Parts: sequence; structure tokens; C-alpha cells
Amino acid sequence: MSQALTPEQRRNENRERHLQARQAANLARGPKGIAAVWWDQARAAATRAERSGDPEMWNHLALTLKNWCDQADRRHQEQHGQ
Repeated sequence: MSQALTPEQRRNENRERHLQARQAANLARGPKGIAAVWWDQARAAATRAERSGDPEMWNHLALTLKNWCDQADRRHQEQHGQ
């Protein structure tokens, strides 16, 4: 006989199942699709942290994205001689 899951366990299982389904569906899109999955997961993690009293994760995500954008701008400038 299987044990009943707590609501938190059920949410975690559903979240994992959803993530796996999204990853499988986006794999066909290549790196662009995988990036979309990571973006969704990052937002979900920041939201969960905020609900648990840690809104700083949004700041961390914003800084990570800013750093990525800065790097992308530098690469673009190097590639286009600007």
C-alpha cells in the first residue's frame, strides 16, 4: 500500500514532472528551447524563495541576467568591430 503524499510532496512531484515534460518538448528546439526551460525554472525558484521569505533571490537573478546581457553586448561589439 502506498503512503499518501503531503501537499508539499505532491507539489514537488508535479513540479518535477512538469519540468521533465517541458525539457523533453523543448529539446527539439535546441539551445533556444533549453534556455526557455531554464528561464522558467529560474523564475519559479525566485518566486518560491520570495514566498518563503527570501526576496533577495530576485535580485540575484536580475544581477545574473544583467551580467549575461553585458557579456552578450561585449561579444556583439567585438564581432562587429564597434
